Amino acid sequence: MKAIDLKNHIVKVGTWVNWENTVDRFIMGDPETEVKGIAVAWQSRTAALKKAVELGCNLFVTHESTFYRHWDNDKHILSLPHVVEKRKFIEDHGLVILRIHDMWDQMPKVGIVDSWAAHLGLANKLKSDTFHAVYTSPKSTLIELAKHVAAATSYLGQECVEMIGDPKAKVSKVGIGCGAITNHETMVSLGADALITADDGTEYVGHVAWEMDRGIPMIIVNHPTAEEPGVKNLADYISKHFPEVKTHFIPQGCMYRLVP
Repeated sequence: MKAIDLKNHIVKVGTWVNWENTVDRFIMGDPETEVKGIAVAWQSRTAALKKAVELGCNLFVTHESTFYRHWDNDKHILSLPHVVEKRKFIEDHGLVILRIHDMWDQMPKVGIVDSWAAHLGLANKLKSDTFHAVYTSPKSTLIELAKHVAAATSYLGQECVEMIGDPKAKVSKVGIGCGAITNHETMVSLGADALITADDGTEYVGHVAWEMDRGIPMIIVNHPTAEEPGVKNLADYISKHFPEVKTHFIPQGCMYRLVP
């Protein structure tokens, strides 16, 4: 297969994407490259790129940006020394970087939102929109729900989650979003009485204070923690549809560690 074959496949499947205005594109490399191996990770950080080379991969599929901004086209950033060095590494090793973000965010059942819900053991969907969903809570109090989420995310390197609100607060309908797309008002309007959000989509002085004042409890996890289950499913999906080439999932998990 060639790298362009995977791009053509996601374009065919992802009918919900505006393919004239999307970040889902080749970031670097020749789309006509014959693929020797595929690496899939949440973000194409340098360590993951090096791991891909070690695994014999020359097509790197990333969900998030390679050069630190959503559109990967900030000229100032691209001129910085460590970014120039990163670009040189990609070029020297013949890597092709393909981003699959907008398409996979909305992919039914195995995409980002549904994978996160399944990972948390949320089964009874009550209401949803494009990037959010509300489920029956698997636990009846905030502290129990927080412990439930932490148990589900510990293997991703996030053994502790942030809990905001009265630990004894009753919860029955929990809202989740698509990674950092966690619009609080949308989830509450869908009926949520507790929110599980990602840090990149949560502003403390605004969002958190707002919810504290109106009594909506929250649990906050790291952005990649919420999306890695879906990225793992992306790797499995690619492996299933392109079995002639070995696909490797490169786990990354929570970006930080809590130090007491």
